[in-house]
Amino acid sequence: MKNIYLLVFSCFSVLISHAQISQPTQPNTGPGGKDYTHGTVTQYDYGTNGSGSDFWLYEPANPKPDSANVVVFIHGLGMTNPKYYGAFIKHLVRKGNIVIYPRYQKDLNTSNTTFNDSCAKGILRALDTLQQPGHVKPRIENYFVLGHSVGGVLTANMTMLHQQYGLPKPLTAFSMQPGAASFLMNSYAAFPADVKYLIAVGENDIIVGTGPGTTIYNQSVLAPTSHKNLIKHVADNTGSPAITATHDEPGAPDAAYDNAETNLFIQFTNGKIDAVDYYCYWKLQDALMDCALQNQNCDMAFGDTPLQHGMGNWSNGTPVKKLEVTPAAVTDLVNPTDSRIQINYQPLSKSISIRIPNLISDEVYLFQLYDVNGKLIHVNEIASINEQLYTGELSGVYVYQLISNKGTLKTGKLQL
Repeated sequence: MKNIYLLVFSCFSVLISHAQISQPTQPNTGPGGKDYTHGTVTQYDYGTNGSGSDFWLYEPANPKPDSANVVVFIHGLGMTNPKYYGAFIKHLVRKGNIVIYPRYQKDLNTSNTTFNDSCAKGILRALDTLQQPGHVKPRIENYFVLGHSVGGVLTANMTMLHQQYGLPKPLTAFSMQPGAASFLMNSYAAFPADVKYLIAVGENDIIVGTGPGTTIYNQSVLAPTSHKNLIKHVADNTGSPAITATHDEPGAPDAAYDNAETNLFIQFTNGKIDAVDYYCYWKLQDALMDCALQNQNCDMAFGDTPLQHGMGNWSNGTPVKKLEVTPAAVTDLVNPTDSRIQINYQPLSKSISIRIPNLISDEVYLFQLYDVNGKLIHVNEIASINEQLYTGELSGVYVYQLISNKGTLKTGKLQL
């Protein structure tokens, strides 16, 4: 009996000790921190009960600036009540940004074939509205985009298709747990090389998983890994409440942003404000913008540095499990290219010349050509050192990818 009492007491002590270990709190300064320059947020509702192509606006106030940078925040599927991202929106606005929250669907019956068009139209209407008297003027040259779930996919799409829709080209993009796979475009080979880009996935995301984010990362071949990372946040039960890594993590509820609409996916409404916000999503978005605007905090946005992957410490001093970053810094990966390979457009013959001087006869080589919308136009097997591929009446800018069975050899753009 004495041994049973000792066992029960030991287990109870472990539980008490675990409960007394708390998560790291929001840092006072820096990316993810609470050094806010504005006290309040002015809200404009042009989206509640809308049918798509609508939007909400959030502008910094107290004090109200004359102008501000623009952040587009694209919601997850059915998340037409901004309440569940409210604290994240408030964080961005009180840091001094205008936030546009476009509505790309009326309800779950809305066809996903309309999402790109509807999202782009909502953003454009919001930008036009911001030009009206009384609003904080948008600094269009300082334009950023991020989104969660289907919004994470649309973040990649709005970046890649910005010219088609007449949108500003974003300085940065952040796809948070993008998915599901059925919402992806055919290819992201045309994703712009100069946009600083992060993709974050959750270790225990059972809604969309990690596959769609990995696909976008692998396909966005023009963006070098110097400013493109795939990040996985992981669970940690060292203390209480535990740090989770589900699909809900970017959710940060705030009742002040409740428009009374019922969001359509219950599982997306369980988000909470905790260390994953402060040290992952909020931190990374702030650092991305700092890096693009001021060349500051780039080592917090990229590179698998302690500043980037660090998640703070539990109250007992134990480091929270760090973010897993691809590529890891030790690999020093860059997008593969071979300077000996020559790929050029010949306007007189309307053909693409391909020269692979180090071609290996027993390997398979494929040349893939995509339009700026990511649609695959041509796939050709290359069997000799010198090849000419007739392009016919194609004209405009296209993205190419030369691959072998050992990986990507060269990527780039061609003006036909």
